[in-house]
Order: sequence, then C-alpha cells, then structure tokens
Amino acid sequence: MFKIGDYVAHYKEGVCEIMSIGRLDMSCSDREKEYYTLKPLYDAGGTLYTPVENQKGQIRTLITIEEADRLIAEITEIAELGVSDEKKREALYREALFKNQCREWIAVIKTSYGRKMRRISLGKKTIHVDDKYLNIAEQFLYGELAVVLNIPKTEVRDYIMKNIKK
Repeated sequence: MFKIGDYVAHYKEGVCEIMSIGRLDMSCSDREKEYYTLKPLYDAGGTLYTPVENQKGQIRTLITIEEADRLIAEITEIAELGVSDEKKREALYREALFKNQCREWIAVIKTSYGRKMRRISLGKKTIHVDDKYLNIAEQFLYGELAVVLNIPKTEVRDYIMKNIKK
C-alpha cells in the first residue's frame, strides 16, 4: 500500500503524487472502498481517483535510481516494436503505453522516432500517429526519470544522451 506523499506511475497520466487515501463521497464510486486521490505531477488541473486495491494495476511504484541508470545504459539493446500490420500500429502503441513500464515506453519512442526519421529521409511527411505516441511515451518516460533522478524534466533527454551505452 502506498502512503500520502508517495509518487506513483499512473498508466494514463504518468507520475502522480498521492494526496489522500480514503472513501469517496461521489455517486460514481463504491462508498465501501478506499481510493487514492492522485495529483498528476505535470498536469496542474487534474485529479484522479483509483481504488487502493489496485487490482487493475493502474498505478505502480516508480523505478529506483539504480534501475533508471541501468535502463538508460541498456536503451540501445531495447528492441523496437514489431509493427507488421500498419492498420494495427496505433493499437500496438496504445497497448505498449498502457503496460505502464519504462521499457515499453522506450520501445514506442524508438519505433515511432525511427519511423519518423526514415520517412523524413525519404522526403515524406511524418505520420500523426507516430508523432502522437512518440510525444506521449517521452512525456511518461521523461517525467518518471526526472523524479527518480531528481533533475528537471527538460534536462532528461540530455542526461539520457550523455549516459547511453554506445
């Protein structure tokens, strides 16, 4: 069980802080269950509620600093997603993001960025789906790494580039 003040990774909102724990007096909630009230760290306007039981795995503990450093060192070894059916590419991206795992986010980033660069090199336009999921995956990954590494989110990309295993 998490406690008030903990940071967690939410599968749709990225890093959130647990603001309170308790029953909700809302018509859409089970008044017998306890819920975490979550405040997304990078969204000033949102508040989320998720059951404490977390049966659907909507939230998880953030990775450790050691796991972050190991993840960054291994980025070049993480495979792109295998997109064999272009019509299913968006579903594949979405599925990978909802797994709420840093390695999955990196696979989405590498896949969508690689596709984008290949299209640009061929003189073609980029595809909205690739750009959309590249942005989402970067926001989730950089947000979590910023908290774990205690650096500004805007500096995460440079930190990764300096520490990636060549």
